[in-house]
Amino acid sequence: MATVIMQKWDGITPDQYDALRETVGWDRDVPAGMRFHVASFGDGVLRMTDVWDSEELFGTFVQTRILPGLSQLGIPGMPDMITQAAHEVTAVDGT
Repeated sequence: MATVIMQKWDGITPDQYDALRETVGWDRDVPAGMRFHVASFGDGVLRMTDVWDSEELFGTFVQTRILPGLSQLGIPGMPDMITQAAHEVTAVDGT
């Protein structure tokens, strides 16, 4: 069953997020199990919502790619996170 990961990260800047995305490359080399990712900024807070095939695949991605990327860039901390089983996932292609 799909898993929804909702994250809130106080203090990370858009420039730091963009540097992490460039370093980790999840948009170019999509990790196994990642189905959806959206990020937004407001009031100095990064909010992200992801849909993954499983919480375990997300955890593997964090351990093998996100944490090394954060370390390489010297970005401190981690987001607050909530994970839940998805009740429904609907993909609409309106592009």
